[in-house]
Amino acid sequence: MLKWILVLLGLATAFVLGPFVVGMFLPKEHIAVSSITLSRPPDSVWVVLRDLGGYPNWWQDIRRSEPDPEADGREIWIQTDRQGREFPLEVIQSVRPTLMVTRIADDKLPFSGQWAFEIEPAGLGSRVTVTEEGEVFNPVFRLVARLFLGYHGTIDRCLEALGEHFGEQVTTTHHQQD
Repeated sequence: MLKWILVLLGLATAFVLGPFVVGMFLPKEHIAVSSITLSRPPDSVWVVLRDLGGYPNWWQDIRRSEPDPEADGREIWIQTDRQGREFPLEVIQSVRPTLMVTRIADDKLPFSGQWAFEIEPAGLGSRVTVTEEGEVFNPVFRLVARLFLGYHGTIDRCLEALGEHFGEQVTTTHHQQD
């Protein structure tokens, strides 16, 4: 009987500590790059992407997006996701109609990073590329993100929603970083 109790305690410990230990060996930083091609010209795409307050109108992951009244002259938007979590996003670069870079403006979250939205002409339409440079601080979250969620998931949902907004069926392409 004691043998089985020790085996069960060992298994329970492995299930609790195992993900933490494995996550400790994974890198905190990651880069994920996805892109789509749209039939709309860059300026049309820019208008939609640059309007952070309008994201709930086309991206189902975002329930609310409102300017932060306490931003002290910076452009920060408080976005609320489907689960009710709030994320402050700061626009750190904006070059019409080709580039917008946002970053998570809260160092108390279990992750941080930035998204660069690049829009370039592609024939009569546009190629939209999102590059996420992220960090996941919690080792267990790191393991879950790496094995189950993937780093491209949120980017791909954003780009697919953008395509749907324009009435287009899009296919995301993942790119490797050098």
